[in-house]
Amino acid sequence: MAEELNLTHERIDDIPLLIGLSQKLRLAEVLDKHIGNHGHHQGLSNGTLAMVWLAYILSEQNHKKSLVQEWADAHHHMLEQLLGQPIRNVEFSDDRLGIVLHRLSDSESWHDTQADLWCNRVEVYAIEPKSVRFDTTTASGYHEETEDGVMQKGHSKNHRPDLAQVKLMAACVEPSGQLVASEAVAGQKADPPLYLPIIKRVRNMLGQRGLLYSGDSQMAAIATRADITAHEDYYLMPLPMLGETAQQSESWIAAVVDGPEIAHLIWRDKKLLAAGYEFSRPQTYSLDGQEIQWTERVQVVRSFAFAKPQIEHLEQRLTKAQQAIVALTPAPGRGKRQYRDETKLQEAVTELLAQYKVTGLLSVSWQRQETTTTRYTGRGRGGPDRPTQTQIKVRCQITAVTRDEAAIAQRKHFLGWRVMVTNVPLDQMSLADTTLHYRQGVCIESDFHNLKDRPIGISPLYVRRDDQIIGLTNLLCLALFLLTLIQTEVRRLLAERGEKIAGLYAGQPKHATATPTTVALLKAIAKQEPTLTRVQIGSQCLWHITPLSDLLRRVLDFLGLSPTLYLGLAQNST
Repeated sequence: MAEELNLTHERIDDIPLLIGLSQKLRLAEVLDKHIGNHGHHQGLSNGTLAMVWLAYILSEQNHKKSLVQEWADAHHHMLEQLLGQPIRNVEFSDDRLGIVLHRLSDSESWHDTQADLWCNRVEVYAIEPKSVRFDTTTASGYHEETEDGVMQKGHSKNHRPDLAQVKLMAACVEPSGQLVASEAVAGQKADPPLYLPIIKRVRNMLGQRGLLYSGDSQMAAIATRADITAHEDYYLMPLPMLGETAQQSESWIAAVVDGPEIAHLIWRDKKLLAAGYEFSRPQTYSLDGQEIQWTERVQVVRSFAFAKPQIEHLEQRLTKAQQAIVALTPAPGRGKRQYRDETKLQEAVTELLAQYKVTGLLSVSWQRQETTTTRYTGRGRGGPDRPTQTQIKVRCQITAVTRDEAAIAQRKHFLGWRVMVTNVPLDQMSLADTTLHYRQGVCIESDFHNLKDRPIGISPLYVRRDDQIIGLTNLLCLALFLLTLIQTEVRRLLAERGEKIAGLYAGQPKHATATPTTVALLKAIAKQEPTLTRVQIGSQCLWHITPLSDLLRRVLDFLGLSPTLYLGLAQNST
């Protein structure tokens, strides 16, 4: 009698790659060292639980802890083989994962974890950062605010001021976008005080001097600039157009628009990007009782890309203002309000010009119209001797709203300017160098996009307690760390080898790129459906894995990982 044949298929996709990378970075060991385990803890350690959970997040594009257990059960054999230890059915329960989040929420442990993980990253994948970018973002959820809770309403970068949020301060290496450090804080906190603490952490983690720290105008506090200078590092950021700076910037811009300063053109790849000039000024600040003195370069730069939307917005305001002014004096009719006092019409016009911020750019003219009506006095039929009375009705009619093209052109010349400050010596970075460097800030915006979009998708947060919210935010930052690391290494080696990768884009199988994203790489690997099959013939059990694609083998090679991560899952694989 023939023995019965049973086949069981298990999609493994990018999971071995993700766990293999975490193991290469000794992620589980680092987490166990800093977040620890309870004295009576059994089974997989908290570090290992977090490592597998991260693989689930990036592979399944979902961070709900309630779904991890079912996923782990479906990949039981593969996970046991990759981890080298048995997995109980209760390992990835909601309670155990909640404990991981609680331990990840401790600020000191989190700082030590990121520091050690960065050291491991440098040991495994050599990197020597020269500049670091800082910025903040927010993640919102349908949470109720509590007095001292982490979820608070504040300035929302998600355009959802109606929702409570947690704020995330992050630092990444430029231009790769490799995440270095992050800190989750209450959502209502202002940005400026968050910079110095994370700068100090990054300085200690990297152990280098002479790094360039850049960020947006929220980073421009004089205390922050003085601290960076005192530690022999450099800064680059725009000044906020507020207070004294706003007043000074008008004269600085006027000096190049109308005055004697000459704008130097800034090009990249034969494309004109910006123009500007710079000057130096002394700075002094008392820091911890010590007076810090340095020379600061003030760079007044006009970005044409920055100016374009501002000019378009000005044109839109001009059009709306013209329409609103004309509508002040509609044709006489029922329910149509008429201006009979020229002074009041003048006031209304002035108010609209100020409302649309186009004062001095439009000229408005009107005429005073009088209508004379003669009527008989009293009731009855009129006659030659019947007394009459004359009524004069006055209305003001706007006759023209004209653009002052010379004034408009002049106003446009003042748009698109930004005032940057830096302490980098001129012989190290020119005006063009600093301008082009600052434009690399898109790297951290890309990181935030990955954090908020697939595969991480931090919003909405599916946990409620403060420790769980902070812990989950930190866990998802670890996922971002892995995501940016893969992208950095693949792009670096493609550039070194002068190679490209094809087959990442649907409908374009031959389209090759030297700058693939991790999301595209993982999606392409999953699309090829690497599958592990259990072949049961009677009492005999064999395992088989589908052949590894060239793409998967190349990505493994770029990351210094062996194909045995996959092939070792099946004893009879070749």
